[in-house]
Amino acid sequence: MICDTVAAVSTPRGKGGIAVIRISGDESAAVLRRCFRPAGKAPWDAPRLACYGTVVRGEEEIDTGLCTFFRSPASYTGEDSAEISCHGGTAVTAAVLEAVFAAGAVPAEAGEFTRRAFINGKLSLTEAEAVGRLIDADTDSRRRLANSAAGGRLKSAAEDICASLRGVLAALYAAIDYPDEDIGDEGEREIEGVLCAAGEKLKALLSTYRTGSAVADGVVTAIAGAPNSGKSSLYNLLCRSDRAIVTDVAGTTRDTLWETVDAGGVTLRIADTAGIRDTQDRVESAGISRALQVMESAELVIAVFDGSRPLSQEDRELAKHLRDAPAAKICVINKSDLPLCVKETDTGDFFDEYVIMSAATGEGADRLYGAVSRIYNSDGISLEKDAVLWDARHKATAEKALELIDASLKGLRRGDPLDAVCTLAESALAEMGMLDGRGVTEDIVSEIFARFCVGK
Repeated sequence: MICDTVAAVSTPRGKGGIAVIRISGDESAAVLRRCFRPAGKAPWDAPRLACYGTVVRGEEEIDTGLCTFFRSPASYTGEDSAEISCHGGTAVTAAVLEAVFAAGAVPAEAGEFTRRAFINGKLSLTEAEAVGRLIDADTDSRRRLANSAAGGRLKSAAEDICASLRGVLAALYAAIDYPDEDIGDEGEREIEGVLCAAGEKLKALLSTYRTGSAVADGVVTAIAGAPNSGKSSLYNLLCRSDRAIVTDVAGTTRDTLWETVDAGGVTLRIADTAGIRDTQDRVESAGISRALQVMESAELVIAVFDGSRPLSQEDRELAKHLRDAPAAKICVINKSDLPLCVKETDTGDFFDEYVIMSAATGEGADRLYGAVSRIYNSDGISLEKDAVLWDARHKATAEKALELIDASLKGLRRGDPLDAVCTLAESALAEMGMLDGRGVTEDIVSEIFARFCVGK
């Protein structure tokens, strides 16, 4: 049970135009009366109206600013809450927060406000998780995915499936409660049809996970190739900045550079690795060892070949090394701005995609983005309009629900007792409920909100 009235700074620490202190709980109005002296209308008497006044601690005037009061349940958390906008800056923000604490509030924990919104039914668990993702979004694709989920796309899709299962259960309960009134073949076919439709919807939802996880978690991507193949130029092109040093001296890249980029509608966590070749240089050799380790653990490998010269022994060794790698693989024949000596067939037939481009000029970059999109189906899914699974918890829950729906269908078709079929359908509904937080353990809820920042 939530008892305390909590407060925290909801804006980033440091110097800025304004800072916002958020307060939530049953005593929010009482806290404001002790620490905010209105110049005109009092915020607790004029909900949702920004009121000017002075923040005080006892008789000391701390700062002037605006205060807005939100009366339950018309607030983010569903509780009485308030926001004080004061002048930005470390000292003044800390002093205003201390005044709020002195007036009776206690410090909020990480994710406290969104957790209260979930507990009070203002947000489903998937919507609450999406809020955290939205705050952390560092690419446009991540922003679009989180914004869609926070707006309820995934919640609506899950509720649609739950509604179908509730309809099935209603029919099954009726048949169990009134055994003398046989539902007949037609009734069984109707129940079977609804279960099949629910299963198909779940399969469609699960098919979005590859794209959703690629956007939300990012795809560990290794850019690999022989020295001077253009790996660092491609890395800089994807980063849209000169992050890696580019020279015509073989072995320039020795350490592994990492960056997160938005490419082809998904998030790539790209690594520019040392050129792979035989060398006696101990430092370069250590870099090559790291490059091989990154390639082994990568989910996607972009192999870069210098198309302006015939394949070298290093190129062939790289292709051989990649042949049985479990990662998705894109072959980039680079330097299309020069006369090309290499064809797609020269590099092997085991790559998922082949791209001819120039990393130096950027010509053909759209082909590389298209290749990434096709591998992760990001061009077939609208992050704004479609319900998309992005979290491993979501996927595991949906898979379990689908397994139970399939089991209930098989039982129905075998002629199993209706109460057995009903039990499986009930379990499927319970699993779907866990997607939005119904039945989720306190440990899971705590783990989710612990990832949030304080003040959200």
